[in-house]
Amino acid sequence: MTNKEIIIEVIEAFDRGDGEAITKHMTDDVEWHMLGDQTFTGKEALKKFFADNTEMKVLSATKDHIIIDGDNVAVDGQVQCTGPNGAFYDMYYCDIYELENAKVKKFITYTVNKNSVKAGQR
Repeated sequence: MTNKEIIIEVIEAFDRGDGEAITKHMTDDVEWHMLGDQTFTGKEALKKFFADNTEMKVLSATKDHIIIDGDNVAVDGQVQCTGPNGAFYDMYYCDIYELENAKVKKFITYTVNKNSVKAGQR
């Protein structure tokens, strides 16, 4: 698989909330940095996150840009999802992935709540 195909599979698994499908593409010591929120280290920590957050559902998501530079892949777009207690989120996102031997070694997630962006700006 190409790096692009791997990352597309990861993103589609995120959209389904499928922790097993996500983590099959991760190294055992993967790092996930959700900037400004939390950091997870290790495949088992990611599996636990998805098992503990089954109420999170992606309602819609786009992949507006996929930029590849060797083993680095960046993806941005928009996502609408529900979270704990039915909270609704409408966000812009950008994920930056670092791959090693066709596995995700590290990824960083940036999100911006659309309600915090001034009208007319993006």
